[in-house]
Amino acid sequence: MKKVLLPKTQRIQRVPSDTDLVLKQTAPVRVVARAVPLNSNAYIQRKSFQSIYEDIFRLLLRIPDKGMQQRVMDAINGHGSDKTSTTFTSQLKRQCYCGASKANASTQTDEEPRPSISYRHHTTPNSPQNMLLENDSPDSGAPSGTSPSPARSAPLIVGKKRGRKRNNCVPKVVKVSAAEQAQQEREDKQLTPVIIKKKKLDLPEPAIKEIQRPISERRSSNISVTSISVCQGLEEMDSYIENGPDKEQLKALALRIMTNEFKTARFLSPEGLLPIHDAILRGDINAVRRQIFTCTHNHWNINEMLSSEGEDCLELALMNDADPELVTDLLKAGCLPNHIYENSNTALHIAVINNIDLESIRQLMLHIDLELLLKTNDDGYTALHLTVRHNQYNVAETILDCIDKRQLDDEPVYERATEVPDPKLTPEKAFAKYYERACDRLELTKHRLKDRRLKMDILNAVESRAGNTPLFFAVEQEQEHFCYFLLAHLCDPDQENLSGHSPKSFHYEYARILRINLKISRIMDKVIGILNG
Repeated sequence: MKKVLLPKTQRIQRVPSDTDLVLKQTAPVRVVARAVPLNSNAYIQRKSFQSIYEDIFRLLLRIPDKGMQQRVMDAINGHGSDKTSTTFTSQLKRQCYCGASKANASTQTDEEPRPSISYRHHTTPNSPQNMLLENDSPDSGAPSGTSPSPARSAPLIVGKKRGRKRNNCVPKVVKVSAAEQAQQEREDKQLTPVIIKKKKLDLPEPAIKEIQRPISERRSSNISVTSISVCQGLEEMDSYIENGPDKEQLKALALRIMTNEFKTARFLSPEGLLPIHDAILRGDINAVRRQIFTCTHNHWNINEMLSSEGEDCLELALMNDADPELVTDLLKAGCLPNHIYENSNTALHIAVINNIDLESIRQLMLHIDLELLLKTNDDGYTALHLTVRHNQYNVAETILDCIDKRQLDDEPVYERATEVPDPKLTPEKAFAKYYERACDRLELTKHRLKDRRLKMDILNAVESRAGNTPLFFAVEQEQEHFCYFLLAHLCDPDQENLSGHSPKSFHYEYARILRINLKISRIMDKVIGILNG
């Protein structure tokens, strides 16, 4: 509440009236409110009720809402309508009785200001309550024989306000846990978003539209043409099997189904998809196998079976997290996993971004060219960078285990899958515990890890924006389990980025604020000794 500067009290002379009330300019005297004749001066009438006004304004200034204070003063002084005066008078009563004790003392200034209100030539009834409520209303008039009161326009005399404004409103506090803040920071740093696993699309049977192809590309077939849909044929086959079918009937039905597959294999749907694309999106493995047989029989290249958007079969399967068995069939049918797609993403980039099944990634890693793991996309990240930035430690483990299996022609160096998990630990804690023990036994496994140039290049590949390695991201993002994992595979802690920081120097400089076990630093020294030994 801002302070109000009030003028000094004027010297009061004896006013000729019918009463014996005499006011002198002496020390402050508390005058008891008494009834004053109607024909007395308005100033003397107000002065007689000074004690009442003191109590009113003392309570008024205890209201923490400054706007309400001003509106109540306007209602008392008659600057508002009758409805406004009545409303804020009732609000004042409730505030005085209910909310006065809850006012913040730090927002108050003077407890007993004495505003000077001058209402001259204003008649006042004998009752003090009527003086407060009735005399201040704009409809109250002077008695007969007197002129109407012009004192309604007299403003309240208020001193100069302070420059600084205090905010009495309590701001809303949004409580966010430290884990949520850390997760938000990680998401803000990510450039390539992780796509949550998509649900397999339930596409209806689309209407078929023929592709306008040259006549030379159309292949004739000796198979009789019979109009029958695949779904209808499968339903009939099921009914035949249940009822003890005849072999000849089954052969005829299979012939009719495959006839329809051959007829519609090169027809685009209104969505711009071939039948093999529809089967992939539905997750229908049998339909995909029938289409693969059709492509093989007609000597079509399955990599040229593109949708209207230019998507091939393997890309659609990876983007929609198809069944691992379906991915395996496509790879065996000749789908190339080494193609570079949009935004310079490899097939492994797409698999990591879409967070597909681990078995599908394992099948892809057994067919992909390992040199492509050094390839960066338009965001400047390799596939291993993306796994660290998105905390996909199981995917990173599958990738490195497949590299070991292909390079060593043997089982992977680490076989965590064969270990019985501890039910008391979370998956991330169990992962960290296993590779922490692996770091303690590096002397026994270093001969299988060291001097493998391609794997070392994949582990220490730098992203194109700042030159950071996957281990640097793991330290920066406080991923202790990823630090153990990468150090167990002999990732170099001394490789510097474009700013001259290495994972070891960064950890040493910010060890006090990083929530990582200090054992990481000792393991880094151990790995550096092995690499330089």
